[in-house]
Amino acid sequence: MPDPEERQIIEFDRLNWLGKTVFIAGFAVNTTVNLIDAALEKAVDLVLEAERAFNEGLDEPENAKILDEWEEE
Repeated sequence: MPDPEERQIIEFDRLNWLGKTVFIAGFAVNTTVNLIDAALEKAVDLVLEAERAFNEGLDEPENAKILDEWEEE
């Protein structure tokens, strides 16, 4: 019996319609999971960077910049 860790090379042309459907669906799910994982990693990095910048800003408020100022009527 082959090792479960061993990957087999599958020839797409030799699959029947059910095999092709399962192959394409598996590829789509794997790609979607990878995209979601990458997006979550970027979001976490962004949140951590924003939190770090906020905490550094609390330490040195005199270095803060005014981005926009307007008078209320």
